[in-house]
Amino acid sequence: MYSSSASQTGPFPRYLIRARRLIPGTGAAAIESAALLVQDGRIRFAGPAAQAPADPHAIEVDASALTVMPGLIDGHSGLVNWGALPAVSLLRAYLQHGVTTAVAFDGHRPGANAEGIPLRDAIEQGKLRGCARLVVGKVVKCTHGHNEGRIADGPWEIRRAVREMVQAGADFIKTAATGGFWCKNGGIHRPNYTQEELSALVDEAHSWGLRVGVNAHTQPGLGRAIEAGADIIYHGCLIDPSAIERMAARSTWFIPALRVTSTRNVATWPEGSEIRARLEAAAGPQRTGLRAAVRAGVPIAMGSAGPGAVNGWLPGAAPVFELGEMVESGLTSPVAIRAATLGTAGAYRIDHRVGSLEAGKEADILCLRGDPLDDPTVLRDQRRVALVFQKGRVEYAHPEYRDYFSGGDESSRV
Repeated sequence: MYSSSASQTGPFPRYLIRARRLIPGTGAAAIESAALLVQDGRIRFAGPAAQAPADPHAIEVDASALTVMPGLIDGHSGLVNWGALPAVSLLRAYLQHGVTTAVAFDGHRPGANAEGIPLRDAIEQGKLRGCARLVVGKVVKCTHGHNEGRIADGPWEIRRAVREMVQAGADFIKTAATGGFWCKNGGIHRPNYTQEELSALVDEAHSWGLRVGVNAHTQPGLGRAIEAGADIIYHGCLIDPSAIERMAARSTWFIPALRVTSTRNVATWPEGSEIRARLEAAAGPQRTGLRAAVRAGVPIAMGSAGPGAVNGWLPGAAPVFELGEMVESGLTSPVAIRAATLGTAGAYRIDHRVGSLEAGKEADILCLRGDPLDDPTVLRDQRRVALVFQKGRVEYAHPEYRDYFSGGDESSRV
């Protein structure tokens, strides 16, 4: 399973991965008897093994029993709100489940919380290995609104808050147009920002080149967020035909985060509680809305709204559960896999770097026992994860594979 004709030198090892099946993540058909050539942290070739270029300096990986696919991307996570040290543990668990990128909103405390930014930078600079990479968003919210973060009311104060978040180093801005399931006084039906306020927030963020994601469950919040030009709608539990039509026309991304209303998550709340009743009531309409959005051509991305309650979810399990939940809600496996890889990368405009197995992209690769095209629930079994590459390095290896990467630069990672 491991052969090399030359020692590895320099910051990046080279790999030639020979796989049983390669799922590009682009929506194109899977490639049987495939190969991936990884050099300098990037994919140099991805295609039929018979066409793979020779590289005498590459470590050859026998993945002939494995499916190879892009690393998964969780496009909606609150894991950095747990604090920097717990977030490191969670990001390592994400990576071990094959999730190579986590998009997280930094809004645990009021103001410009700084914990997510240095953590993101340490991972990106290679100072902290073995963690899923981070894309960090900052929360701007109204008084008595959903989430925590920088409170700002009125168009000009909101513009100032967005500028503060840009200065703090945010990758995107997160806000809310409606309340959430655990909000008092109306829950998901409670509007947050007005149309004027949302329009100011989106305009200011876009002027600095930042994307905007909006929590919006129902009207009028959905309509306000879409009209303002939001790039991503989160949840949309009671999304209606008018919102779907406008999202399709504007190519507004939809991240439903079905895990929140899943039967498994509902069971983490006490019988008879108000929150449990709200979740149960929204579960069916949310899945009906997702299917309608897919039929209408709304672009779909994947986010788990994890990591989830400690009494219901193992660390790292939320994103891979979400992908299976999307399929169980009516999406085909190829559509769900594309949503969880290239789709989510596109929603955050990082698809030029990650999200698919294509020449020139950074080598974020998941090698898996089983075939998620046939059965996407195999992703939920962490024991099936054989190897995870991030930027061309082995950052996780199942015990069966560790001996094959025991030398040189990779010794401490596997």
